[in-house]
Amino acid sequence: MAELEIKITKDQSEIREAQRLRFQVFNLEMNKGLKASYERGLDVDDFDPFCDHLIVRDLPSKEVVGTYRLLLGSQAGKHIGFYSEGEFDLEKIKKLDGELLELGRSCARKDFRDRALIPLMWESIAQYVSAHRVRYLFGCGSLYTTDPQEVGESFSLLKRKYYADESLRVAPVAACRFDGIDVKPPIADEQALFVKLPSLIKGYLRLGAVVCGPPALDREFGTADFLLLLDMRKLSADYLSRVGLQGSKVRDAVA
Repeated sequence: MAELEIKITKDQSEIREAQRLRFQVFNLEMNKGLKASYERGLDVDDFDPFCDHLIVRDLPSKEVVGTYRLLLGSQAGKHIGFYSEGEFDLEKIKKLDGELLELGRSCARKDFRDRALIPLMWESIAQYVSAHRVRYLFGCGSLYTTDPQEVGESFSLLKRKYYADESLRVAPVAACRFDGIDVKPPIADEQALFVKLPSLIKGYLRLGAVVCGPPALDREFGTADFLLLLDMRKLSADYLSRVGLQGSKVRDAVA
């Protein structure tokens, strides 16, 4: 089993390591990152200075192999808002009672994408959630396609199985509306379609997250993004157990 160290940091040198990993995954591997990132070999944006950065380090190589970006609502309100506000009207979300935590820029090096990272990252996030009394987690979950047929199929499944109540529904801002998708295409095999969803989206849904509305079109990344929301009081105990988190700090944090 890999020897891993995890921490949440604001240290600039460690953040640069996370930004380098993000560039390697988003730009070089997935060909989906920001064009401006190629100049420095770093995935950087205006939100990074206001966020805490979770990093996972492989101790033998001392390299950062996983990262998450965390932005508290109390911080977002003081500075430039949430990243997701560039794609969605979040007024309903921002009015929720309790601290908000936006998660983003999640990635892991290819050779470390296994279940060993999941419990480690969630235990660290749970400590953060507990320390800051976070009630709701949210963020964008991306489909790595902008094909209207593919996006329509996924949206139909998500709308049928995981849609949020009307009180939590959000719409894309005008500049990010995804026109031309068929919201009711036939679904031949729901299980097969679910399996095809990106791991991040599947993980959130299994934890108990809901999809808050239709997808936004992210032209910079070339993705279709859904806003996902997780009420920490409604975590799936069954899924936590399956990924090795039964009785862990995650459940303690939301008790």
